[in-house]
Amino acid sequence: MRLPLLMILCLLSPFAYAQGTLSNARPLVVATYQYADNPRLKNIEPFAIYLAETAGIKTTVKSYPTVHELLEAMRRNEVDVAFINTFGYLLLREITPHYEVSATLNLPKEAASVYRSVIVSPKENHLISLQQATDRSADFFLVLVSPGSTSGNLLPRLKFASMLPDDPEKLFVEVQYAERHDAALKLALEEKFALASCGIDEYNKLGADTARFDLLWKSGPIPLGPVVVRKDLSENLKISLQRALLELREQNPEALEAIKAGWTEAKPADVYTVPDEAYYNNLLDLAGDKQKALRIIKKFAR
Repeated sequence: MRLPLLMILCLLSPFAYAQGTLSNARPLVVATYQYADNPRLKNIEPFAIYLAETAGIKTTVKSYPTVHELLEAMRRNEVDVAFINTFGYLLLREITPHYEVSATLNLPKEAASVYRSVIVSPKENHLISLQQATDRSADFFLVLVSPGSTSGNLLPRLKFASMLPDDPEKLFVEVQYAERHDAALKLALEEKFALASCGIDEYNKLGADTARFDLLWKSGPIPLGPVVVRKDLSENLKISLQRALLELREQNPEALEAIKAGWTEAKPADVYTVPDEAYYNNLLDLAGDKQKALRIIKKFAR
């Protein structure tokens, strides 16, 4: 009887390891990325504690300085669950096949306008349309937020891809990253001959100072970034994670509010939902050609 029993134990060992490493030796790593001076650890920690309680496992939280550093850790399978932005998720799909979407925050229809991208130019440039700006791209700097930003890098690039014959780096005087949305607007004013792109919320915060800019373009609503999970975790654990997210508003509203407070665009969100396949793919249509959109994403996935 010893040999068959040994064989059975060997067959069961991968499943046992997936469960055991999390419940005993290794905590589940719940990670995110930093924006400005906020590492967002306190934003995701309440959920990590709640998940540990409901799933009967150990958890730990970790933050990476940038979206790309988070992605690199995920490439190395150092992260089990990640709170990531939309562009980060699209990049992740090009970098590794080992993660899947668990759920994403939902913006109710009345709040959908909160998460959009804008392209603006200082009044002194006397630009009346984005077409006029692209026709004169060789005269202007382009100021973006950061390489991993959805509203401050991906969206404007997708829009420009539908209007320009080549990458912005080859057509504008220079492409600069300001690292913060408010800094992008400030830098555009300093450069004067510039266009800037950022999230619409930061633009609206200018209040009366929006009069210092011409609004050349405003995107449609952008889907919020998802929570992703490693595919090779046990099915029971992945189900527990998804259930914890979907029931978070009822079971732990404080943890939900903490998450939302970490992302300006997520503050009006109401619940977590499970998106369909088209939820993120539709974003690629902005480039007018999905192959153009994929080339942009692949460029930043290197």
